[in-house]
Amino acid sequence: MDTAARTRIVLFRTKAESITISAREQKGRGLRMNPGYVEHEPDDRVVARFLCEYHKIWQEHFPGLNKRAHWHVIFSARTSPEEGVSCRSIHRTLYGFYGTDIRTCIERIKDCERDGFIRIVDASNRPCAASPGCMIAGTSELNESFDRHCRSAIAELGAAFGDRLHSPILRYDRQAVAAIFNFLSAYDQKWREASEFVVRQKGLTPAHVNDAMDHLVTYQYWAIIMLLWWASPFGSDQPNSFALVIDEINSRMWDALRLGHLAIKERVENLIRWGFFAEQTIKRHKAVALTPVAGAATSRSLSEAKTLLADLHAKLHPAAAVLTPARSA
Repeated sequence: MDTAARTRIVLFRTKAESITISAREQKGRGLRMNPGYVEHEPDDRVVARFLCEYHKIWQEHFPGLNKRAHWHVIFSARTSPEEGVSCRSIHRTLYGFYGTDIRTCIERIKDCERDGFIRIVDASNRPCAASPGCMIAGTSELNESFDRHCRSAIAELGAAFGDRLHSPILRYDRQAVAAIFNFLSAYDQKWREASEFVVRQKGLTPAHVNDAMDHLVTYQYWAIIMLLWWASPFGSDQPNSFALVIDEINSRMWDALRLGHLAIKERVENLIRWGFFAEQTIKRHKAVALTPVAGAATSRSLSEAKTLLADLHAKLHPAAAVLTPARSA
């Protein structure tokens, strides 16, 4: 078993903690139920819609913390023992997934501290500066935001499978958190495989392939690609890919990424070079559309994750999973 896999298991070896919310509270707290799901929707679109909605939920509760490392830090802090989780443990996970160096890991930890979600302490639980030897402990603000995020994610999962609330109580516990974490991690691996397949079609050198993969596993690149995927025949019913100009990509992605025009342009240029986007011109403005190879690989990774999503649904909505068949059946 690799280091990342061992770390994922250790993160959730904690005492089960059940949290409940009534249907009235669910409505009052604005849990998201996406009206976009439709009957007999293709597997790739169901998974894509759930993932996109999940990222919106995350942004709602953890605004600005949209990097993969932020996500791992928040999950680790919420599921850690009372004394916290070590910076080195988080770094081992990030290095195993993304090759993240310790300096970047510490910067992401400081971002979460700045927003009030974690405390940085030493082995004696006294405040200290962020360092490889420090411990990370969650705050009450983290617990409240994280639990609301989980409730919304579980409700969104039910919506993806057409559930109707069969019980006035919606429950989750640490095992449910582990299940959500493991599903998203498993999809990340499928996305990594799809990205590598596309990049290798370009005949790049091994060094350029590695550089591309370091970027493509980040949320920023995935979100931009998914924007173009929804505008393609894979994500919609239109026969041809719909091209978007750079300014439109920047406008649509601002809330999620907070990247300026030059940063978006740089990422688009990279995606052209790596085989994901094809360059076009719309009224003398540079535009891009998803390539067929990238569209097919993205759809394949999403479709393969449908079974994983169904397994997650069965774990978190067991009664509904028996009563509700999968949409694509």
